[in-house]
Parts: sequence; structure tokens; C-alpha cells
Amino acid sequence: MPSSAVDEKKRVLLNVPYKIHSESKLFIVLLAAVVMLPSLSIDSCLASLPNIGFLLHAQPAATASILSLFMAGFAVGQIIFGPLCDRLGRRPALLIGCVVFTIAAFGCAIAPSILILVFCRFLQGIGAAAGPVISFAIVRDLFVGAEARKRFAYVGAVAMMAPIVAPTLGGFISSRAGWRAVFYFLAAGGILLGLVIVLSLEESIVRRDKQALFLSNLRKNYWRVISDQACRTYVIVGGLSFGGLFAYVSGSAFVFIEIFKLDQRMFGTLFALNALGIALGALTTGRLTGISAKRMISAGLALGLSTSGMLVLLTVVHALTPLSAMPFLMLNTFSMGLSSPNIVHGTMEPVPEIAGVASSLFGSVRMIAGSISAEVVAIWYNGTPIAMAGAMLLFAASALGCWLLCARFLPQERYTAPRRRPENSLANHS
Repeated sequence: MPSSAVDEKKRVLLNVPYKIHSESKLFIVLLAAVVMLPSLSIDSCLASLPNIGFLLHAQPAATASILSLFMAGFAVGQIIFGPLCDRLGRRPALLIGCVVFTIAAFGCAIAPSILILVFCRFLQGIGAAAGPVISFAIVRDLFVGAEARKRFAYVGAVAMMAPIVAPTLGGFISSRAGWRAVFYFLAAGGILLGLVIVLSLEESIVRRDKQALFLSNLRKNYWRVISDQACRTYVIVGGLSFGGLFAYVSGSAFVFIEIFKLDQRMFGTLFALNALGIALGALTTGRLTGISAKRMISAGLALGLSTSGMLVLLTVVHALTPLSAMPFLMLNTFSMGLSSPNIVHGTMEPVPEIAGVASSLFGSVRMIAGSISAEVVAIWYNGTPIAMAGAMLLFAASALGCWLLCARFLPQERYTAPRRRPENSLANHS
């Protein structure tokens, strides 16, 4: 029986009329669409941030909270949806996330003040958290070893369509119909994704954990992930490296639009090119599965540090322009695509039976780091690019330093044997 096969009787019981098979390319696209929720929510409103601040009479720090509060909600949501999908199943938990995301998006669209807007963004972050947590758990349910790492990379590469398209699309919608229309667009996307999940996604978990939501069991499972040396290292390094990426994401609109005076469409184009760098890095990882994950992570983190350092140097000598910044920004985002799939795989591989918990902890730490990074950029912002470049360098140096300190103590790659579902999977499924 193939490792990714799902019992036909279980499919009938779940009433999935248009099942997308886990070996198909459409399955990668579906998981990538789920993973896109947070990046689509962030990137589609980047070009509107200055305009939102002006129309709602908010200071730059308060406007930046549109991003940082979303990230905070995303961190909280991952802690919630990890155990929830282990208890209820991947499919029901995903649908709950879509409902919360859609309702919050409508709330953002009609928000009369910056306070209500950031509160709805916090709720939207909670709903969006279901996507990455559960999609990574689904991959870990069905695949192991190099096959899992390859699919993490391909899902990440396809998901990069969101940051490639979203800024340009968000800027176009905002310029034609106002910034509120961007959130109506996100709500419509949430509804559409929910329908696809209902019609096409089957349940991947074999045995639900009936005690997953008990407080004592939550403590035990989270402690198991935290106490595992490999999981702990990958979680910390993944969080720090994402903080560096989000320093760029949160600061890019102010640098390119306010400082360099580019229009929203040009900003969207440049942002899309940098997102393409992440996709190319992820595709490279997917094709180079013969190279060890440790080497790929080391190369990605080193490249991230060197490119961040060059951005700081160009800023200090007053030589940073859109033209001079773009090569280093593209290489920086490429480095994230190179290392991130391997870090995700390293976090979840040792604990397959609590993949939802491991995924939620990894994602929440990344979002906390991203939220802190956005606040650092907002606090340091002084009308120059140094806040963005300096925060990128700070987080990149921390990530590489932590990795060099801990990587030598990690065990060799393991769990490479193919995983097969037990023949009585339907009987075990409750």
C-alpha cells in the first residue's frame, strides 16, 4: 500500500466528492493555498499602510501594529490549532480557521478606527494560523524523510505566489476601490478556500488524540517537543531567521514608498521579485534532496547574514538605492527559501505522532519573532532604511550564531524509512 494512500472506505465515510490525491500536483497546490493565507493577508495590504495611517489618523507606530498584531494573533492561533487538529482532525480544524479568518476580514473591511482594525487583524491572524500548522502536519502524516522534505519545499515554493502577486494585486485594488476593498477580497478568498476544503480535502490523520486538548496532555506534548534537542534547535533557529525576513517585510513599504518615493505599483513589482527569490530557494531545496539538510541550512543562514550586512553597509555609506538594494534583497530572500523547508522538516521529523503540536510550536515562535521584528523596525524607524537593514542583520546574526553553536550536537538525519498506514486504519480512526 503506498505511503500516501488513504483507505477508500474512509474516503466514502468522509464524503469527499472531488478528492485530490496526495500524490498529485493539485495536492501541492491545495496545501500551498492554505499556507498562503498569512502571507496573502500581510502582503496584500503592505502598499496601503501609509494610506491607512493617513485616513484613520494613525501614527506610523500604530499603523505598523496592523502587521505586528496580525503576527501576534498568528502566534496565538498556532498554539490553538496544533492540538486542535490532533484532536478533531486536520480537515475540521482547517474549516474552523477559514471561518474565523473570513469573519475577521469582514471586520477589518468595516473598521471605523485603527483600534478596531488592529483588533480584527489580531483575530484574522488567529484564523490564518490554521493554514501552515495543519498543512505541515498533513505532509508529515503522509510522507517521511527526503519525500517529506521535498514536499515541504514544493508547498513553500508554490505558496510564494502569494507574496509575488499580493502586493501588486493589493495595490491595484486599493488604488481602484480603496484599502477596505483589500479586506473584502481576503474575505472572499477565505470563503472560496473553505469550499475547496469541504469538497476536495480528505482526512490524513490515522488516529485522533482524544486527550490532545487536556491541559496535562498539552503540557506533556509541548514539553516533549521543547525538550527534544533537535526540535528545540530548529524551532529557535527558524524563529530567528524568520524575524530577519519579517524585518524586510514590515519595513519595505516605508523604505520604498516613503523614502525612495516609488509608487505602489513599482513597489509591488519589486516586492514580487524578492518573493520570487524565496520560491527559487525552495525549489532548489526540493531538487537537491541528496545534500544534507544541515548543509542547506548552514548555506542559507550564512547567505542571509552576508546580504543583510551588505544592506547595512550600503545604508551607512548612503549608497542604498532601489537599484543597489535589489540584488542583496533577492539573495536574502533566496537564502530563506533555501533553509526554511529543511528547518520545518527538522522540527517535525522526530515527533510524527504529535506533528500538529510540533508544527504549532514552530509556527508560533516564528510569528512571535516576526512580531518583535516588526516592532523593532517601527521603533528604530527614523526616516532612513537603517531600521529595516539593521533589524535584518540583528536577526540573521542571531540565527546563524545559534545554529553554529547547536548544530554540531544534533543527531544525524533519521526516520528515512517509508511510512505506511496500518491495514486497519479505518478501525483506528475515531
